[in-house]
Amino acid sequence: MLTNTGGDKIPFRWEISIALLLKIILLMGLWFFLFRWQDHPSVKPDIAAHFALPSAQADFSYQPQKEPNHDR
Repeated sequence: MLTNTGGDKIPFRWEISIALLLKIILLMGLWFFLFRWQDHPSVKPDIAAHFALPSAQADFSYQPQKEPNHDR
């Protein structure tokens, strides 16, 4: 039963709900801080360098193997 005896007093179940919601938000923030941002690099990675083609001075010693002659 909900009775309002005071002026602008928040009901106790609303206080509990707000406290639990705040606790969940803070725990999620702590989880992100500890686990998601733990290995976060301090400098923004260079995406262009990551996807760049090898340089022109690469090792060209690779020789494709010739297929053996097959009898057809």
